[in-house]
Amino acid sequence: MLLLAGAMMGQTFNNQTLTGKYNFRHLSFTTDTSENITDIRSLWGSITFNGSGTYGFSGQSVMNGSAPVASNGSGTYAVTPAGIVTLTNPQNNTLKLNARWGLVSQPTVTLFGPQPGEAMLIGSSTENGSNTFDLFIAILAGQNGSNGILTGSYFASTLAFPSGSAAQVRSALFTLQANGQGSFASISVSGHGANLSSGAFTAQTVAGATYTVQADGSGSATFPLQTGLSSATQILAGNETIYVSPSGNIILGGANDGSTHDIWVGFKAGNGLTWTGEFWHAGLRFESPGNASAYSGSLFSNNAGNLTFTRRLRQLQPSGAITYDFTGANTFTLGADGSGTAALTRVALGAAGNGFVGTAVDPNDPGGYEMYLGLRMPPVSGTGVFLNPQGVVNAASFAPVGDSIAPGEFVTLFGVNLAAVTQNASAPYPASVAGVSVLINGVTAPIYLVSPGQINALVPYATTGATASILVNNNGIMSNTVQVPVAATAPGVFSVDRNGIGSGAILHADFSLVTSGNPAKRGETVLIYLTGLGAVNPPVADGTAGGVSPLSKAAATVNVLIGGLPATVSYAGLAPLYPGLYQLNVVVPADLAVTATGAFPLAVQTADSFHDQVDLIISP
Repeated sequence: MLLLAGAMMGQTFNNQTLTGKYNFRHLSFTTDTSENITDIRSLWGSITFNGSGTYGFSGQSVMNGSAPVASNGSGTYAVTPAGIVTLTNPQNNTLKLNARWGLVSQPTVTLFGPQPGEAMLIGSSTENGSNTFDLFIAILAGQNGSNGILTGSYFASTLAFPSGSAAQVRSALFTLQANGQGSFASISVSGHGANLSSGAFTAQTVAGATYTVQADGSGSATFPLQTGLSSATQILAGNETIYVSPSGNIILGGANDGSTHDIWVGFKAGNGLTWTGEFWHAGLRFESPGNASAYSGSLFSNNAGNLTFTRRLRQLQPSGAITYDFTGANTFTLGADGSGTAALTRVALGAAGNGFVGTAVDPNDPGGYEMYLGLRMPPVSGTGVFLNPQGVVNAASFAPVGDSIAPGEFVTLFGVNLAAVTQNASAPYPASVAGVSVLINGVTAPIYLVSPGQINALVPYATTGATASILVNNNGIMSNTVQVPVAATAPGVFSVDRNGIGSGAILHADFSLVTSGNPAKRGETVLIYLTGLGAVNPPVADGTAGGVSPLSKAAATVNVLIGGLPATVSYAGLAPLYPGLYQLNVVVPADLAVTATGAFPLAVQTADSFHDQVDLIISP
């Protein structure tokens, strides 16, 4: 537990951070080209990480409609300084899980000795080359578990496939009230199922549920069938294996008899919690009939009803599954008990504000069956010149950690002691400002601004590969090295409020700003300013602006959606005179609802990314 205590002090992370015994559950399914589930699997048990990059697991598995069988195996893992984890998929060793590690509660020292923090690992196999979609959740095993550790109220989310059937898929948000003695009070379940009234919203109550918890946090629960319901119609039913975290803040579960392929997780509820700060998150979704997606990513909440998120998303499309970066923004509302809504999902905050669960339960999304969860991102820190491994972001969108960087993109680097002074440069941007330079894959990056806590720089156009290493040199003192993902494009639209959300930095053709008092019109061409569109033709030197004759056009195909409708893009490329600044000339769709006015979502799509954080204000 000393390593967890080290994490509590806010250092960066490595393989030694992930050590010890965890209890886990893994749900995975594969589809064919016609979007039918052809293979579905569940695995649960204990997994032990040795702190050196190797793990072993032991548990039970179910494949399709078979009975549970003993399952054992091993694999490898690697932890980045930010807390991002890559590990061998335990159900398919040809795949890798893209996971995130964090703490729902910190280690503590009590009169009874040191108590472990409630560490958690969540993720999905986003980079696989098949139509496989999955969700992996692991929680640190306990040491002194008993029925008494599971007490109080919990918000939980579930995704289930009874009999492994897509025709019976269901998702729900439910509340557990544990009495600490092996019984649950009547359970309120809000969800829907594909075979239940055509997926309509359903509220059920489950009475008589019981549980047991062993010393290591493992246990069982039984949700009995209610009068008038069957295993095909009751959303939460059957015999379950459960796992409880050391302090009782997390409960993880799923069926253990082969009757259902499912996964559910809950966090201990609390009143007056605030959703603020940075979180890891992951989710799994199945759409009836047949579409699917899974993701791992990060999220930022400003506690003012706004979420900004990055998802590394694996999504099924007619041509097969693809993986891309999805950056977006949603609004949310929470009641006093911590439950509420976020976009078209129900959401609930728990674990003293350090964890959340969500479920697709909305009449406007009748075919969507989804569960997701998140946990607070562990803080990082370091001495000397320190580049924050979680602090490399698109300078326009500020999409949280995990979003790719692209050649030519304006990026913002956050850290400590990055420079002795605050100073900016004029175009063309130099390789060094105030004695500070930035190396990306060993190539010096043009710099616009340096300060003790922040650097704004341009990614060199020669940056290639799946990842890039970033290093800051402050007058001969080198920082730690940070690794980030790389893509050919990673668009981020500038916003009026300079926070990446709200009204986009969008101009009329006369260069006046689009505002509520000066809105865009249907059929009008507007100018959208962004960064991250990647290579251009003709090319320009690093740190220099695009020319006017000829214009440097983006090599990538760029699509724009306004209010969900495709818009004509007449130009995509560098904006003249400003290094790293790209421009889109876009015609506002004339077929938007004639009477509709206000802020319409504006999304930029490339082969690598779907960026949907800003709005365009339109009136007839």
